[in-house]
Amino acid sequence: MVSVAAGDLPAFERLYRLYEKRVFQYVYGLVSDTTLAEDVTGEAMMAVWKGAGTFAGTSRVSTWIFGITRHKALDALRRSGRHQRDVALEEATDLPASQDCPTEIVYRKQNAAVIGNALKGLSREHQEVLRLVFYEELPYDEIAALLSIPVNTVKTRVFYAKQQLKLQLAQLDEKDVRR
Repeated sequence: MVSVAAGDLPAFERLYRLYEKRVFQYVYGLVSDTTLAEDVTGEAMMAVWKGAGTFAGTSRVSTWIFGITRHKALDALRRSGRHQRDVALEEATDLPASQDCPTEIVYRKQNAAVIGNALKGLSREHQEVLRLVFYEELPYDEIAALLSIPVNTVKTRVFYAKQQLKLQLAQLDEKDVRR
């Protein structure tokens, strides 16, 4: 990050490539519009480039980037007069690794679809906190800072989100058994 703050363009290009897809997926989950998500991703990454010197190092770089991204996405939603939608975690599945066999890819997609359907039944707050914990692998204290909520609220949301996800998966399983 020091190199980016010093204006090292190749260092920023590496940082951009490292975070571009994750940032886009996060924004898309918030705005549900491909064009707007692309615009916000670009805005957020430009803000990272311009503000790299302000990175204090008190959190991980990813937390800092997602904080900027979240603010840019919410600002874009306010400007467009739209509302934040439920975060579609099912759309954030990992890209298959090149060594994965076709059967593994199909299995992973089926699992992602089932989990995605279960996640649709969760509140926006629960979906977002699960995304940050499991997909972005941010620690609770950094999620709390990112969302401007106490750490205990993050813990509570994760706990109840997992409980609700378990119930949703059980209901989907019951529906499949009845068929």
